[in-house]
Amino acid sequence: MMYILPLILATATALASGAAGQAGSVIPAKFRGEWARTLGDCTLRGGENSAGFTVSARTIVYYEDHEEVKQVRMTGPNSLAYTSKYISTDGEEPSKGILRLSADGGRMLGSDRSTDLVRCVK
Repeated sequence: MMYILPLILATATALASGAAGQAGSVIPAKFRGEWARTLGDCTLRGGENSAGFTVSARTIVYYEDHEEVKQVRMTGPNSLAYTSKYISTDGEEPSKGILRLSADGGRMLGSDRSTDLVRCVK
């Protein structure tokens, strides 16, 4: 019985701090917003921002399609993995992905520097 309290406290502390491994169905606020290849592309907004996307609490909207996020798991302080339903003109299918932010939160990191996106300013 004396081991249960430290375990409960450690679990509560990890959940409160947004530690890696925490799961839910909402994308955290620091990942949300519009992301584009360049700041100039941000003025195109919405569908015209063909290289970027918009992240909300439960969706990721691309140029012509979107994902409805089902589950989110933090994998680090600035990264998460998600499962979703990918919806396009061709239909729907299960999907999964990763979102990674730069340390300052100003860039969405791609597989290499050339695929990084910048955060659009409102």
